[in-house]
Amino acid sequence: MIRIAFALWLLAALALASQEAPSPAFDVVSVKHSGNTSVVLQAGPGRVTLPTRGFRFTGGKVTCNLPLSSIVQEAYGVRDWQIQGPEWLGVELYDFAAIMPDGTSRENARLMMRTMLADRFGLKFRREPKEFSVYALVAIKGTSKLEEVVPTPETYSYKNVRGGLEAEPGMPLRVLADKLSRPAGKPVIDQTGLTGMYKVRLHWDADTDVSGGGAGGPVMVRNFDTDTGILSAISQIGLKLEARKKMYDVLIIDKVAKEPTGN
Repeated sequence: MIRIAFALWLLAALALASQEAPSPAFDVVSVKHSGNTSVVLQAGPGRVTLPTRGFRFTGGKVTCNLPLSSIVQEAYGVRDWQIQGPEWLGVELYDFAAIMPDGTSRENARLMMRTMLADRFGLKFRREPKEFSVYALVAIKGTSKLEEVVPTPETYSYKNVRGGLEAEPGMPLRVLADKLSRPAGKPVIDQTGLTGMYKVRLHWDADTDVSGGGAGGPVMVRNFDTDTGILSAISQIGLKLEARKKMYDVLIIDKVAKEPTGN
C-alpha cells in the first residue's frame, strides 16, 4: 500500500514538474510583418517571382521570410493541409530571425518556435483527428530509375521551368511529394521509405494557351504549381502515386494575432 501511494506521489510530482518546466526559447528573436505572397508572372520564357525566403539554419541562427502558416508547419511538423485558420495565415509574410545556442538541433529549434508563436502571436489551437483522401508517393516495383546522390549533399535546390522540374544536385522525395500536392488536388505523402537525396530531372509537355487570337492577344502562362503534367512525369524516375485514405491530426487555430508584439 505504501509502495502504491509513493508511486502515485512520484507520478504527480513528475507531472507537476513537467508542467512548470519553462518552454525552450530563442536567445534573441526578431519577427515583423513584411508583405504578402503576391505572385508576379512574366510571359515569354516564363518566370515566377515570390517574395519569400525559406528556412535557413546556420550555426546558432535561423531565418526565413514566409507566411505564418509555414512557420507553424515548421514548428509543429505538420503540412499546410493540416492547418485550419484564417486565410491570411498563408498570405501575409513575416521576416523572422532568431539567435540560439550553437549546436541547437532542429528539433529543439522547433520547440523554440512554438514558444515564439505563443509569445509573439498569441497562438492557441486544438488538435482533432480527421480522415484525408491522399496520394502515396511510392517507388515502382522493380524500378532502377531512382538514382540516389551519394554522399548526401548538405544543401540542394530545384527550379521550375515550363514543362520541367530539375533539382541540383538532387532533392529529398518528401519535398517532391509536397510539390505534387497542388497539381494532384489532394495531399501527396512520401511513402517510399527513402530518406536520402535523389536525382530529379522531369520533363513533360506544357502547352501555353493563347487567347484573343492573333498577335498582341493576352498570353496565359500555366502556373507551375498546377501543371498536372508532372504527375505522369514522375514515372521517368521510377515513382508513381497510389490513392489511399489516412487519419491525420488537424491543428484548428482558435486564436492568433496578425501583428506580432514588438521586438
